[in-house]
Amino acid sequence: MHAKAFFPNRGWLALLLFVLLAALCGTGAFAQGAAGDPPGRVAQLNAFDGPVSFAPAGFDQWAGAVLNRPLTQGDRLWNDTGARSELHIGSTALRLDGQTSLAFSVLDDQTVQLALSQGSLIVRLRSLPPGQRFEVDTPNLAFTASQPGDYRLDVDPSDGTTRVTVRSGSAVVYGRNGASASLGARQQISFAGADLAQAAGQTAPALDPFDRWAEARDRAEDQSLAARHVSRDVIGYQQLDNYGDWESDPVYGTVWVPHVTVQDWAPYRVGHWASIAPWGWTWIDDEPWGFAPFHYGRWAQRGARWCWVPGASAAHPVYAPALVGFVGGSAGGVNFAIAVGGATQPGVAWFPLAPGEAWRPSYRASRAYLGRVNPFGGQYTPHNTANANNGYRYQHLPAAVTAVTAAAFSQGQHVRGSARPVAARELERARVVAPPTPTRDPRSVFGASRLTQAHPAPPAAAVDRRVVSHPAFSRGRAETLLRREALPGPSQRPELPRGGAAPNASHAPAMPVVRPPQASVPPSARERHEPPPRNAAMPPPRPEGAAPQDLRRPPARRPEQGQREQNTQRDSEVRNEQAARAVQKQEQRAQQQHLHLQQEQQLQQRAQQARQPQAQRAQQEPPVRQAPRQAQRQQPAQAPRGAQAPENRDRHGGPRREEHRPGQDN
Repeated sequence: MHAKAFFPNRGWLALLLFVLLAALCGTGAFAQGAAGDPPGRVAQLNAFDGPVSFAPAGFDQWAGAVLNRPLTQGDRLWNDTGARSELHIGSTALRLDGQTSLAFSVLDDQTVQLALSQGSLIVRLRSLPPGQRFEVDTPNLAFTASQPGDYRLDVDPSDGTTRVTVRSGSAVVYGRNGASASLGARQQISFAGADLAQAAGQTAPALDPFDRWAEARDRAEDQSLAARHVSRDVIGYQQLDNYGDWESDPVYGTVWVPHVTVQDWAPYRVGHWASIAPWGWTWIDDEPWGFAPFHYGRWAQRGARWCWVPGASAAHPVYAPALVGFVGGSAGGVNFAIAVGGATQPGVAWFPLAPGEAWRPSYRASRAYLGRVNPFGGQYTPHNTANANNGYRYQHLPAAVTAVTAAAFSQGQHVRGSARPVAARELERARVVAPPTPTRDPRSVFGASRLTQAHPAPPAAAVDRRVVSHPAFSRGRAETLLRREALPGPSQRPELPRGGAAPNASHAPAMPVVRPPQASVPPSARERHEPPPRNAAMPPPRPEGAAPQDLRRPPARRPEQGQREQNTQRDSEVRNEQAARAVQKQEQRAQQQHLHLQQEQQLQQRAQQARQPQAQRAQQEPPVRQAPRQAQRQQPAQAPRGAQAPENRDRHGGPRREEHRPGQDN
């Protein structure tokens, strides 16, 4: 391999210094990370079948699921009846069955904490490095994996149980009040309540269709050809096998060539942009294989074909939102003039980065982070420095640059239908600029096409149901509510487009957090459900003349005191809410018992009414049968039969019987 060709315009000395810098600060920083660096991994929704919907962090609105969309902390996923979906977090595979609600409580480089409020989840945990934690919280327990293995959790809200199945590996489950239990391989236990009360258990449980479906997916991953060329922590490597070929290149080494039939296809041209925190503008590709090649590695053009260059297999690949460079007409921003319908509009244009070219994020990041996200050894540029380097390989190539209007870009519209050609003379004067500013417009977060499509939403009980967290990470609380309270900042809600109502209001209205019925909830508890004002994060001012709570506390520890007060207030609110729900459940039980008593009384009355006609018939039948005999004894022997009492004879001469009326039994 020729180093000068692989790292164009880079010297060996710069490369050596960069590698040494990454080696010194990259390894240790990966475990800790700087305070301002975003996580180096996300979750990918790589496959789903059936009605699946999602709600991004900070939004109460649901939309149809998007293939290849990165999912991160605070995002929620719902599989409706008959749906199945698969996600990957590094080498870990998550499979969801129908009627399953899953939320990402924490997702960073050290911790994966999921909240499973109902449904079935199968986990294939390939690796669990030291210092990392994998946890699944349910309404009954907190499941923590002790080692790699295959695990399944089933949450049944109808009977209030969680069934934990360990196919391989080992795990520990934690209940409320510090209770814990260990599970080994080929073991299955059902837990009721939050105190780890075992309801049932067995050894080597049989497989059901959901288990067999997950095993088939695991076998396909085990046989993946792409795993020979890239790390299994590169999310989306599994989809490369069926949609391209691996080839050897004398300059770049092993490359992957996709099977594309589009005439003018180029990287980052078939998909749309979405604003996803904390990274900002993120590329979401429409191709089924379109995750790994657009968030890791670089693209290179060999003749008329494009190939993906994964580069050296890194021990910890770092996710990037989009490995592109943006170009415009001035250093102050992106101001391409694109003709649409005869009129010119502001535009946004970008191009793929080539091997050896460093990616510059729009957010502040540490040097260690930049070294990990640019493993090729290319020189990096300080944060937000525009026009620092105009020597990118595909910056002036019309076949590589894609441009759309600024409105289409910010609204998450599909690029394939809205791309506009850019002339070579315009690209010659184009300069590298900073990416556009991220926005919280629902169209940019969800994707414009998804807001107008019908989609299911989870039931209110699945959204409000609490889950038990690990005692060491629950901040002193035994339970955690499935809301955005664990995320920094206030809950953000979708804003309506100007001049109209929310799109698809009949299917996905922008509604507040779902609350339980307020009929039997005390007013104080109802008030706590209301969203706090925007300045609710600031503590209320102390009235004049009021004595301070603790004069002995030094001023430097006042933030800690405020945090403890917030935790105490939060604990009080949780206890009050639990008491209110307990009162509501007691009232519901009393109503059910009263209704049951009424039904029993009605059944007894009906049975008594049904027995009364039978008793009357039993009393009337002996006199009727004895009346003809007594009449015969009293009459003379010579008396004719016709002289007998007519009321005891029918028209045929026989004794008359009491007719039974159907209405008497009722």
